[in-house]
Amino acid sequence: MHIERVTEVSKQQPEIGGDGSADANRQVDGLERDVRRARLAQAAHFDALVDIRDAQTLRLDALHENLRKQISKEPRLARLLPLQMVDGFPPRLWIDNISFVVMEPDPRTYRLMRQEPAGHETIIETREMAEMVAKVREYASHALIEAQRAEPVSDTGSMQITSPMVMAWLTGFTFGVLALLILGIVTGRIDF
Repeated sequence: MHIERVTEVSKQQPEIGGDGSADANRQVDGLERDVRRARLAQAAHFDALVDIRDAQTLRLDALHENLRKQISKEPRLARLLPLQMVDGFPPRLWIDNISFVVMEPDPRTYRLMRQEPAGHETIIETREMAEMVAKVREYASHALIEAQRAEPVSDTGSMQITSPMVMAWLTGFTFGVLALLILGIVTGRIDF
C-alpha cells in the first residue's frame, strides 16, 4: 500500500530531469528516499549510541560516588586511589594510574581492567555494583600492601642513616688525630 502511494505521487507530479526522461526522475526520487532512510537510520543509531554512553556514564557515576564515600573513611586509601571519571566512548572510572572500570561488553556490566605491558587484563566482570565495590576494595588493599613494602621501615631506615653518619664522624676524628700527630712530629714538638 505504501509503495502504491509513492507510485501515485510519482505519476501525479512527474518531473523531467536534465535528460528529459521521466524514468531518470523516478530513480532520483528512489535514491533520495533511500538516502533519507539511511540518514534516519544513522541518526537513530547515533541516538542509541548516545543513550548507551549516557547509561554507562550514569552507572559509572553511581559506582564512583559509592567508592568515594567508602574510601573517604580511610585516608590511606584516599591517597592511594584518586578515583577519576573520564568522559569518552566508552567512559572510564580510573581507580589508580593503571586500573579502571568500564561498562563492557554491555552497558550493564562493570569490567575492572588493569593495563599491563602486553595489553589490558580483565580482573573482574560483574553486573552487581556491590560486587564491583568489594573487588575494588580488595584490589586497593593489595595496592596498599605493595606501597607499604616499597616504603622504607622507619627504625631500620634511621639505623641506616645513623650508621653512615657515625662512620663519617669516626673517620673524620681519626684523620684529625693523625693530622695533629704528623704536624707535631714535623714541628718537633713530639719526639719518638
